[in-house]
Amino acid sequence: MKTAKFNSRSQFIDALRGFTIILMIFFHACFDLTNFGFLTIDIIHAPFWFALPRLIVFLFLFAVGMSLRLTHFEKIKWTPFWKRFFKLVAFALMISVVTYFLFPENWIYFGTLHAIALISLLSLPFIKRPNLALAIALLLFIPSIFFDKNIPWFTLAHQSWDYIEPFPWLGASLLGIFAVHKGLHLCQIPNNKAVRSLNFLGTHSLLIYLTHQPVLFGAVYLMHQFKK
Repeated sequence: MKTAKFNSRSQFIDALRGFTIILMIFFHACFDLTNFGFLTIDIIHAPFWFALPRLIVFLFLFAVGMSLRLTHFEKIKWTPFWKRFFKLVAFALMISVVTYFLFPENWIYFGTLHAIALISLLSLPFIKRPNLALAIALLLFIPSIFFDKNIPWFTLAHQSWDYIEPFPWLGASLLGIFAVHKGLHLCQIPNNKAVRSLNFLGTHSLLIYLTHQPVLFGAVYLMHQFKK
């Protein structure tokens, strides 16, 4: 099948990222409110709260795979790729350092940005091999979902507030590559205010990711101080 030339910008992907941003802000707001005693939620064991952060991670990485396929299908554009990669690595290291000093018992040593950077790199060989990408994704997710078996990744002794191992989550990016092969990025979405708002959030997802939790945590912390 001959593949048409891609436009590397997709409103569908931006809207998907925007929707995921909203889910992320909702989850972190509830997490912070629970942490300070304003809500009583079993974040770890309740089925909804167990599934929600995993859905968020899946959607973010699914969008990563879709974007990689669109951007680098004709050839890998190494200069913008490495620029984005090292930007992610720098912000990931910043998060590790900041959380190490602020929350030493739960500091983030391999969180979402760490995973996105590594998974972006691992996904590159599959950009022009969507069927292989699908097969590898299934080989990663099926044992993980049904048998809780994953390729090992390093862990530290403490419980991190954000730990996203690359396996099986590489599979989400690979499914994104396959989805673009099948034309999912061409889905027509409404051009209304709500969708344009999602697109706006999606195009600024990294900035929102970096700033939303300090704002939420700070606001809830102040509420807790005034409550005393």
